[in-house]
Amino acid sequence: MDQNMAEDMDLEVDRICQNCGSFFQDHEDLLARECPGLGVCLNDEEFEPFIEEILENGDFSCCHELYLQKRYDGGREACEQFEVPEMIELPEGMSLDEYLQFEALKYQNVDELIQSLYSSDMVIVRKGLATISMYFYNGNEGALEGLLNYYISLGPAESLEEVHLRIEIVEMLSRYEPDRRIIEAYVKELERTQSNNTTRKLYTLILRRLEWCPHEIVDDLLIELLNRKQYSFKMKKRLMEIAGL
Repeated sequence: MDQNMAEDMDLEVDRICQNCGSFFQDHEDLLARECPGLGVCLNDEEFEPFIEEILENGDFSCCHELYLQKRYDGGREACEQFEVPEMIELPEGMSLDEYLQFEALKYQNVDELIQSLYSSDMVIVRKGLATISMYFYNGNEGALEGLLNYYISLGPAESLEEVHLRIEIVEMLSRYEPDRRIIEAYVKELERTQSNNTTRKLYTLILRRLEWCPHEIVDDLLIELLNRKQYSFKMKKRLMEIAGL
C-alpha cells in the first residue's frame, strides 16, 4: 500500500487493537452479538507456532484453548506495534462487518458439522444441514466437499423423509452443476433409488437439473446408466430424451 495512503489512514483510524492488522478474532467472537470485540494479537509470541495454520484455515481450531486464554477486548488502546491493515475493496452494498462475517463463514473449518450429517437421528441431520447451509452459500469449500461426499455415500431413498432431505441437498448442490462430480452424483441417485410414488419428486428434480447440465457430460453418463440398469419404458424414454438419443 502507498506510504502516503497508509499515513492518511493512520490519522483517520482510532488507534485501538481492533483496528490493528495484527488483531484477529475467532469466527464465534466475530459473529457474537454480545462482546463482539474479543480477539487476540498475533504478535504474541505464543501464537508463533500456529500462525501458518491460523492464516490458512481462517480460524483458531489448531490452538483454540490458547485463543480462549489470550483473547481480550480489542477496544483498548493499541501498543507501539499498531499497524493499519491493508485496504479492503468491499463488494458494493456490503458493510465492513458484513464482509468480515462473510469471510469468517467462507473459510471456517466445518468438519465437525459435516459429521452431524452421518447421525442416525434425522433431527440432528436436519439441524446440521441447516447450519452447514450458511457456510455452503458463502462459498465455503469444505462445506461443499463434505456435503457432496455425504450425498454420494447415501444408500437408496425409501421414505418421504429421506426424499425431502435429498431434494434439499440437490437444490444446494445445483449451485455447482458445471462440476462433473455433481452431475455424477445425480446419476448415482437415479441408479441407487427406485422410481415410484414415494421418490417421484426427487426423480423429477434430478431429471430437470440434468436437462440444464452440460450435455457433453450428461449424455455419456446416462447412456452408461441405461446399459447398467433396467427402467420402465416411460422412464427409459425420458432418460433417452435427455441424453439426446
